Parts: sequence; C-alpha cells; structure tokens
Amino acid sequence: MGFLDKAKQFLGGKKMASVEITVIERQPAKESTFPVTDSVLKGTMVVTAQQACTLLALKHEVWLHVKNEQGVESPMLVVAEKYPDPNTSYTDDFVKMPAELEPGQVITHPWLVTDVDLPRLLASAGISDPTSAVGNPRVRLSVKCIADVKGSPFDPSDEVDVRLIA
Repeated sequence: MGFLDKAKQFLGGKKMASVEITVIERQPAKESTFPVTDSVLKGTMVVTAQQACTLLALKHEVWLHVKNEQGVESPMLVVAEKYPDPNTSYTDDFVKMPAELEPGQVITHPWLVTDVDLPRLLASAGISDPTSAVGNPRVRLSVKCIADVKGSPFDPSDEVDVRLIA
C-alpha cells in the first residue's frame, strides 16, 4: 500500500461506520425529553459498519450547554460512560469488544448513564433553580454517542438535543 493509499485510509476513517441515536428515555431520540432533576439517562444507539472494521468500545456522553449574557455557549460535560467498563462483567447478550464488523453489519446497543447531576451544574452556571432551565433558550442538553473504531482518526458519532422538562 502506497503512502497516498495509507493517507486516504487514515483520513477516511469516519466512513468506517456510522452511529445513530435512536431512542432516549423510551422516546424517539429527536423528540426526547428528560426531567431536569433526574439522575439516570438511558437510550439506544445503532452502529452500522460501512466497511470491515474493528469496534473497540462505545462511549456515551451527556453535555449541558449554557449561554452567558453575551450569548456565548459554554459546554459542560455532565457525565461520560464507556462500554465495556473494565470493572464489569457482561452477559452473552452484550457485544463483546473488540468486535470485528463486516460491511453492513448492524449493532443495536442499549446504554445507561448514571450520576446525571444537572442541578449542580446549573447552579455553577448561575441558575440556582433547576426548573428555571426548562424552556430556557439559554440552556441546552445534548447526548453524544461515539463508536471507537480501530484505525479511525475521527470516530463516528451522533449527537441529539434533549428537551428538559420539570
């Protein structure tokens, strides 16, 4: 393989697989809601192999974005989880990592993040009453799911906004 072929393969790594968040809190992801004081968020992500690749891990992140008075948005990482967790044993129902994927192969993965503490982060951003974040145009919650693909410099991911409710 020549240098240009290697560079193309390296730079084209994002096309190795695709990620889609399909469900959040038992709702279609793009229409999902989440109680501002809840501490557990769950959902489902789908990974589709575009070409033969090795899936090393799956990551799930929750981000809180708060705009200041000047309209500048500051993202704050609420919580991040990674599957597989090295300190947890899993049943045979779960995908074993690393997973060798063939083109077109689809993996549906349910996920769960705990220790979601939005009131604490909102307070640090100057919003002391968490319910005032509901419907507030300065506040946005997003979920990002990432597939860690071997050899991919830009791991495939999907991100959706989740509407906060009281």
